[in-house]
Amino acid sequence: MHQKPAFLFLVTCLLSGCALFKASPPLPEQPIAPTGGDVVSQFDKAQSKSDDKVAASIAEARAQNKAGQPSKVENELAVAASFLPEPRPENLAEAHGRAERMDPKEYQQAVAYGMGLQKKIDDAWAAMENATKEAQRVSGLKDQKIAELEKQIDEVKKNAARNLYTMAAVGLLTLGGLAVAFSRYVAGAGLMVAGALVGAVPFLLDTVWFVPGVGLIAFVALFVIIWHLFKTPHEQKSP
Repeated sequence: MHQKPAFLFLVTCLLSGCALFKASPPLPEQPIAPTGGDVVSQFDKAQSKSDDKVAASIAEARAQNKAGQPSKVENELAVAASFLPEPRPENLAEAHGRAERMDPKEYQQAVAYGMGLQKKIDDAWAAMENATKEAQRVSGLKDQKIAELEKQIDEVKKNAARNLYTMAAVGLLTLGGLAVAFSRYVAGAGLMVAGALVGAVPFLLDTVWFVPGVGLIAFVALFVIIWHLFKTPHEQKSP
């Protein structure tokens, strides 16, 4: 009985099993998107700070205007303007015309429009914050689902590897039994021991005993092959 095919079968099973047991690479860390929380929060803080300073400068300019301090009014308005973009020509022309006409009704309409636009901005910002929170929640659920699926896949791989090792162990034990039946006791015992060790590999994989276990299997298989090659000539009977 030749033991080299059995040894090759054993090595193939070991390599295949190790490949099946290899864990899936982790997913890359999800980057913080513009609606991912931190960016939105930082923008909100910066915008609020800017709006507060503009409002404070305008309020002070009004107070200095009532006090008859035009230079101070100009200075505070310059501070407020530094937080704002350059006005478009059409908007600048609209403001200039309004100032020239001095129509109280027109000013009331402009103020009402500004207050309404600010309310729309506040409502849109609140909706965006709610959408961001919901997106984060859904993203978390997706990440959790992916982690669960990866865990299930890894478990399927481990079960497949266990089955492969079990079949390899059964095959080696069967070969060992046949060897013993044909009076090859040492070879049969070696194959049986190798079969038992192969069957134990799945339970040793995640422990410090995995490498020594694989080494012992290889040693036993190598011993059986060497013993068979050197023992066979002496066992031949003379005619």
